[in-house]
Amino acid sequence: MRQARELELIDAIRQQLLESVAAEKTAVLATTDEESVAAARQSSAFAMEVERLLVELRAPIAQDGRAPESTALEGFERCWQRIRTIDEQLLALAVANSDLKAARLAAREGLAAVDRFVVATQALQRATTDPETLRDLGAASVAALREEALLLIHVPVADEAEMARLEAQMAELTASVDATLGTLRGSPLPQDQVDAAVDAWADQRRIAAEVVRLSRENTNVRSFDVSVHEKSAATRDCIAALAALRASVLSGPQPAR
Repeated sequence: MRQARELELIDAIRQQLLESVAAEKTAVLATTDEESVAAARQSSAFAMEVERLLVELRAPIAQDGRAPESTALEGFERCWQRIRTIDEQLLALAVANSDLKAARLAAREGLAAVDRFVVATQALQRATTDPETLRDLGAASVAALREEALLLIHVPVADEAEMARLEAQMAELTASVDATLGTLRGSPLPQDQVDAAVDAWADQRRIAAEVVRLSRENTNVRSFDVSVHEKSAATRDCIAALAALRASVLSGPQPAR
């Protein structure tokens, strides 16, 4: 009876472990904060059930006093502790969703601010016939659109050097827009339209700074990397350790028929 219960508990632990891993993957791949948080909580709940089942399993194995079973159990517990340590970091990264938030901010508020800026520069172009001013305003619109495109590219990038390169390019484009706007103050152009362009660009710069900050946290990229590599390897090890434990229990004394 004790052997049968041990096998039952081992199978239950395996099932709860796999459920926890599946929920963790959902938390990592979720597209909303709510879904990430709900899946992370579910993963933790399954993990707590593994802990409860482990406590129950230790008692009969200790009563049997068989060294192979105790050694196999210890092997699984070491592996399981590794998963718990990984999950502590992984689930926190998954629910932070910094890259997801950065992408949404850039694609919504960021694009809206750039659109307002382009509309404002187009209105200024209609208010002048000066070739140099027309050229500068057109270049400023193109620079703003290019900067926004680079901002969207920045979000999924994980490499530090590549992020720095993109930020340097964005800084050059920003400087060119700032220079053009600086020449418009006090010019013959309608100053209310100049103010509209300046305000839209100020909003875009504020949004861009927040997008870069969130993008550099890279929580979605990092959680995906940890999940695919460290967590997957630890999960395989734990499943193998459970299989070894099950085999050890099965190799023990069989009940009399």
